[in-house]
Amino acid sequence: MQQLPSSLLVLPSVLSEAALSEIDVLLPQIPFEDGKNTASGAAREVKHNQQASRTPNAAKQRVQEIVFAALAQHPVVKMAFMPKAILPPVISRYSNGNTYGWHTDSPIMSDGGQTIRVDLSATLFLSQPETYTGGELVIHTPTGFVPFKGKKGDVVIYPTTRLHCVNPVTEGERVAAVTWMQSFIKDTGQRELIFQLKSVEESVGSRDPLSTEHLLLQQVYANLVRMWSEV
Repeated sequence: MQQLPSSLLVLPSVLSEAALSEIDVLLPQIPFEDGKNTASGAAREVKHNQQASRTPNAAKQRVQEIVFAALAQHPVVKMAFMPKAILPPVISRYSNGNTYGWHTDSPIMSDGGQTIRVDLSATLFLSQPETYTGGELVIHTPTGFVPFKGKKGDVVIYPTTRLHCVNPVTEGERVAAVTWMQSFIKDTGQRELIFQLKSVEESVGSRDPLSTEHLLLQQVYANLVRMWSEV
């Protein structure tokens, strides 16, 4: 796990080798369409990529299920972000100079079945970085621009409040699954404090679960979650 500025988090190998192999078989069975079809506002003018067709497709649904389950069940995702809801992932593809210029994601999103406040964005890489040129996800943080070009199966999760872009892919093909989450804890700073506190509590508990320090940390953690969470 890589801790980064401004609540950005990179988790390696979120997908198993078996899951990645299954996705490799499924991807050629998925039809793609112009990514502009799902963009709105200013983002429509800077979005130049392809996305899995919105038409129902068994292969697309299976990839979405694999990615969704991997994120929803990941212990660090649960601890760091406390997701209340996760939208079905969108499968995106970049090649031949495709890019996605600077933009911010919509604050409210719907998949037709549920509508969520979007607190967190996640990009899970489905291509090995050496198979394409360019294609970095770049996030604008208070300390500068942070580029990501993760290994196949890695995910980067960041507050949706951040401006971000995808650099042009000049050679090869970049495939990724992108999704969005609503957290039980809306505020980014509060989520970060909760994550830090939980990490310390688990560390102390691993050494002496019945210690006074561990019990007090459990109490403070529970009370802060109770104070800040929205259900």
